[in-house]
Amino acid sequence: MKEELYTIPVNEAFDKQDECAFCALHQKLEKDILDYVMGPSYMEEDVRGETDRLGFCEEHYRQMFQAGNRLGLALMLSTHMKKLRADMQKLLPEELDAADSGRRGLFKKQEAAGPFVQYAQEVEDSCYACRRMAGRMNSYVDTFFYLWKKEPEFRQKVLSGKGFCLKHFKRVMEEGKKRLSSAEYRDFLKQLIPVQTENFQRVEEDVDWFIQKFDYRFQKEPWKNSKDAVERAILKIAGVNVGEGEKK
Repeated sequence: MKEELYTIPVNEAFDKQDECAFCALHQKLEKDILDYVMGPSYMEEDVRGETDRLGFCEEHYRQMFQAGNRLGLALMLSTHMKKLRADMQKLLPEELDAADSGRRGLFKKQEAAGPFVQYAQEVEDSCYACRRMAGRMNSYVDTFFYLWKKEPEFRQKVLSGKGFCLKHFKRVMEEGKKRLSSAEYRDFLKQLIPVQTENFQRVEEDVDWFIQKFDYRFQKEPWKNSKDAVERAILKIAGVNVGEGEKK
């Protein structure tokens, strides 16, 4: 199988046989983007301009803080706050003017959100990391279907793997319906559904055995593959990595 640069990350993710290759891609991409934001991007005006404008969501602020690079985070926050303050200084007087207009029309109810309220909602909803990740994950999905159709070795790698989390299996089904002919999509499902259901059952059985191990009658029995069953079950259901269990 000949590899191109853009196919390497997807191929490598499926080589690792994680509980969900797309979750593994997402996790690595997220780390790379956040490391970049708090490191080399400080010297790149176009990136800094985007982070100043978009900011980050609650989850990515939390992750950046927990990463421990307080100086890198402070450098990003400094310029972002300057942008926010400049926008606030412009919009808050407009909000006051709108309130004054409302006082003059005593019986007129002000239903539309004012300029600052709209702006604050946009800030709350925007995230540089989420936007970058969405674009890159779209590319990974494109590559997945390209390889599925063109490379028998890749298809076999997927079929011998551990399936997907529910979220990414749903996306693979949605995208497959758009990208494949009716006959191709039916064949796609016939091959993937057994992989998904069998691997879901495998994790379910690991969880059941994990529970059994807390019964005194099974204390001397081996753990088998159940020690990280809780972590892998959460990843399988929700696509959330709460530990290193998916590496098993």
